[in-house]
Order: sequence, then C-alpha cells, then structure tokens
Amino acid sequence: MILFFLAYIIGSIPFAFIFTKLFTKENILEVGWKKTSASNVVKNIGKAPGVLTFVCDVLKGFLVVMLFEGAVSQALAGCLAVLGHNYSIFLKFRGGRGIATLFGAILALNFKLGLILLIPVILSAIMWTASIGTIISYILGIVIACVWFDQGVLLLFLFCFVPVFLKRLSPLQTLKKENAIKRLVFDQDSVPEYRIKGKPL
Repeated sequence: MILFFLAYIIGSIPFAFIFTKLFTKENILEVGWKKTSASNVVKNIGKAPGVLTFVCDVLKGFLVVMLFEGAVSQALAGCLAVLGHNYSIFLKFRGGRGIATLFGAILALNFKLGLILLIPVILSAIMWTASIGTIISYILGIVIACVWFDQGVLLLFLFCFVPVFLKRLSPLQTLKKENAIKRLVFDQDSVPEYRIKGKPL
C-alpha cells in the first residue's frame, strides 16, 4: 500500500514547474495553456527546459512501474503515476496531461510496443498536431495489447482512460458542447493549421 502511495507521489513531482522556475522564474501554471505538460514548456518557455521536462516525466512512469511486479500491480502503479502528474499534490491538484508519464509506463511494460506507439505521435506532430497522434497511439496500443495478449499494457490503457481524456476536456468549467470534440481531438479549443502545406498550382 505504501508503494502505491509512493507511485502517486513520484508521479506528482512537477518537473515542468521546477524547470520553468529554474530557467525563467515564471510559473508554468500561468503560461500558455496553464498545464505542466512538456509541450507547454517547449512552446512557451524553451526547448531545453521542455526536453528536460519530457525526459523526466517519462522516467517517472518508467521508474514507478519498475518498482512493482505483476501485470495488475504494475498497471495500477502506472495509472497512479499518471494521476499524480495530472493532479499533483504539490500544485494543489493541478498538473499536466499525463501523456509522457503514460509513455514511460508503457516503455517499462513493453519497450518494443512503446517505440511503435511513438511513430503516430511523431508523424502527426510533423504534419499537423501531436494530439491526433496521441489518440491514434492510444487506440492502436489497446489493439496491439489485445493481439499480443499483453495484460499489463492493456490494463494500463484501461486504467488511464478516464484520467487522460478527462484532462483533455479541462478546464471543465469552460467546457461547452461546441468545444468538447475539439478538446478531445486537438487538445485545445481551436483547430490547428496543417504544418505541411501543398504547393500552389
């Protein structure tokens, strides 16, 4: 039981908040989309603190899963790390989106699958927006986990479904019918432009 609490505490470590303070003295919760996500740090603070945030957030999920044995315990620990990241006890239960931490947990459970699931995210980030790739990878991960009979990864995806997608809809107090789909798909209230545009005829 103590280890599960530790999983949440480790997940709660707000690296985006820490690195933003170290590099700029700003509060990441008041910058950009006001979440402790690596993407927010990269876009609004800088690449160096953003990369450091991403690496450390991935390591959180990886380390927490490695502390446990058994598919159910590892999946639950990974989910608790994601919950900690999204609702950090150190930030009055504010946080990020949990994607990097979830990715770290997947790598710990099945490294090969984790690398496969990176492909849609990278391609969509290059062409349009990484949020599309995140959804594709989430669905693809569940399908592959079923085909490979990987109980740990499948349970992790199922456990994390609510905390991950609920966070995409936040802040709930400003959620409306017309922006709900945009938040789920694009993780924001507007539709981003394509990064790759065709040549004019």
